[in-house]
Amino acid sequence: MQNLMKKYEGWALVTGASSGIGKEFAKELAKQHFNLVLVGRNEAKLQVLSNRLKSEHPINTRVVRADLSQTDDLESIPSQTRDLDIGLVVLSAGVDEMGVFLDKDYSDLQRMLRTNVDSLTYLAHHYGNAMRERRHTLKKRGGILLVSSLFAYQGIPNFAAYAATKAYVLTLGEALTSELGKQNIDVLTLSPGLTATPFADGLKMNLSLLPMIAQNPNKVARLGLKKIGKKATVVSGFLNKFYAWENRLIPRSWPVWLFGALISNAMRSFNKRNSLKHSRTAN
Repeated sequence: MQNLMKKYEGWALVTGASSGIGKEFAKELAKQHFNLVLVGRNEAKLQVLSNRLKSEHPINTRVVRADLSQTDDLESIPSQTRDLDIGLVVLSAGVDEMGVFLDKDYSDLQRMLRTNVDSLTYLAHHYGNAMRERRHTLKKRGGILLVSSLFAYQGIPNFAAYAATKAYVLTLGEALTSELGKQNIDVLTLSPGLTATPFADGLKMNLSLLPMIAQNPNKVARLGLKKIGKKATVVSGFLNKFYAWENRLIPRSWPVWLFGALISNAMRSFNKRNSLKHSRTAN
């Protein structure tokens, strides 16, 4: 893996650091001796991670508890990091809202939009500006890594709004790679597929019925850190790359229909299995 500390220097900020891919990003950056700002909703988990990383590596950390769907929490992050020289930002926090679009409570969709779209845009804008100034005053390079999703590449029934938020992240990242590259700021958009994280564990689907292999979150994080500054976008996993690019070869409506059918079947199987489990428990 490339030496990112030598490339970007200073501190690294990671959102969604309490679990999943975000946690793996933090662990890998600690190995490279980055001082870390760990951002997430679960302060207890962040503190445990902070203590572990400091015991294993010669680094400093700062824990920032923030619910990115809440404006006050979001806007507190810059003020809590104003004194730090941040050279790398990894925006990996995200939430999903699975289910039929019209059946969802709009407040839940709004929370997801604020987390996946608003907060990511706000933090990329704030720290992008800070990195531009950093380049002029300290002559240092900057890096921003955005985490999108395989679902960004086409509409996904039962994940309609979630897939749309990730399509926004992908499109934003592609444009920022060009724009910010002129300011010596590297931007990479990483699009994982199914990954073995608490995020995936919470999905109410029979994942065994999907033609996907759950990836190791550490391998996904390592891929992102390996490719930043070298590519604009990267999809993790060979099979996922095929799914991402197939709609360039066939009508876009085909993979939309296919994913919709597969996910609906996996959801029915999950619900049926749960119903049988509850029935046995009741008896």
